[in-house]
Amino acid sequence: MLNDIMIDANTFNNAKNLDMIKKLLNIVPLSDTDIILDFFSGSATTAHAVMQLNAEDSGNRRFIMVQLPELCDEKSEAFKAGYKNICEIGKERIRRAGQKIKEQNSASLLESARETPLDTGFKVFKLDSSNLIAWDSSPIDTGDTETLFNRYEQWSDRIKKDRSPKDLVYEIMLKLGIPLTYPVTEERINGRLVYIIGEDCLVAVCLDGTNNGIQPEDIEALCDKCPAKIVASEDAFADNVALANAHYIVEDKHVELMLI
Repeated sequence: MLNDIMIDANTFNNAKNLDMIKKLLNIVPLSDTDIILDFFSGSATTAHAVMQLNAEDSGNRRFIMVQLPELCDEKSEAFKAGYKNICEIGKERIRRAGQKIKEQNSASLLESARETPLDTGFKVFKLDSSNLIAWDSSPIDTGDTETLFNRYEQWSDRIKKDRSPKDLVYEIMLKLGIPLTYPVTEERINGRLVYIIGEDCLVAVCLDGTNNGIQPEDIEALCDKCPAKIVASEDAFADNVALANAHYIVEDKHVELMLI
């Protein structure tokens, strides 16, 4: 089954049997909205089985696949096909399997009583260090102003240069205990790029300090949009006065402000 959808033959040895996984999922008394976790994802057969079952019985099961980025042998067919590690094989299988399931079940999906369309999308997360630069508190020799200056220069932009704002948004979600399955959308509020977490704007994240930095009127607009919490970069504010006014505004609007 794996080689049927991967096109590149023999990309993965000893892949789980799709039909067997589907039978196991049917044997266990799960509801059609549960989350199935596979800590040894391999080629993501379990994800494939979950999507297939959802197409067959109008379920809305979700999956979490966990896999170490084990490198593919350079002599293997998978490596020759462009897959550097096992995770890459699994991701590509989910993409192709989802597309094939929709194509093969297009007629029944149109006629089904599903409340929402079949979802074959997925997010990919990689375990890594924080996106924020930690202050180096190791002692500096007296008079070593160059080292001190370099530390300040490095810390002036607290987000690591090889990370994107979206990376930081997901780290914020983890630290706030917000499930990574919550939707994250981008909006322009007062001309600033804002990341909205949750369908009802549970949290609004603003890291955009362009055009003279975050102003009090930006915070007011965010408060009108977000009923719970605003997360903003302290460095993105126009100045200390704007930051001080922001605290007064959120207090008056009963919205929590979190600075990073």
